[in-house]
Amino acid sequence: MTQRTALVTGASSGIGRATAVLLAENGYYVFAAARRLDKLEQIRSDRIEPIGLDVIDEEAIRRTVNHVISTKGRIDVLINNAAFGQLGAIECVSMEAAHRQFEVNVFGYARFMQAVLPHMRERKSGRIVNITSAMGKISTPGFGWYAASKHAIEALTDAVRGEVMEFGVKVVLIAPGLIKTEFVPKQLALLDTIAHPPAYQKVVDGLHHLLAHEPKSPGPAIIAQAVLDAVVSANPPVRHALPLDSKLAVAARWLFGARLFAWIIRRQMNF
Repeated sequence: MTQRTALVTGASSGIGRATAVLLAENGYYVFAAARRLDKLEQIRSDRIEPIGLDVIDEEAIRRTVNHVISTKGRIDVLINNAAFGQLGAIECVSMEAAHRQFEVNVFGYARFMQAVLPHMRERKSGRIVNITSAMGKISTPGFGWYAASKHAIEALTDAVRGEVMEFGVKVVLIAPGLIKTEFVPKQLALLDTIAHPPAYQKVVDGLHHLLAHEPKSPGPAIIAQAVLDAVVSANPPVRHALPLDSKLAVAARWLFGARLFAWIIRRQMNF
């Protein structure tokens, strides 16, 4: 039987790395893509092939997908995971930084979907898993640009799911809450690059307070397992939120309404 193939973006650390390794352990030949090729080389094996690329480079994406097809003859699974979080008050984050947030988190996903879908449609088979965030359904002070990008992925995922289901392609969205990875330290480092006037000090302090819970959060293995389940299931859920904090955040936003939910969030951020 022909070996199944998977392409995982953002595979140099965290959720992407854990997912690439787990898929390889379960019989997939994995093309692990990320900018940090040195990190990818740490997981190279007879089932994991590192590929260095930036998801804003459309030509590199096209070459990568062509490489997968030319060497393996098929692409069964795309895991869109490469992303970063630009924190900061809406007033203070530059338009340049906001554009980059969307270039990576939204258009990076879209570029890969556009590149793999012709092959999946032709084979009438395929699975796309888009990793988003609990912020795809809610938004809180200081997370505006990041949440906006994740809201956009929710919309794109729902749309493309309906567009390609008749071709045998299934599209799943997985929405993690707080996970213990390199992601939070990187978010806080980017936050430090944004100049906030004293008026926004409560927002900045609130972000640090909210993200201080990250060390107690589950690791990326829980998301990697959800990805594997979505890939192998004959009828995967269209949207899977986990761990519990992700499920509860979305439920609370719906249950309490916008005004009360905003008050609860401000209390959690020590406003």
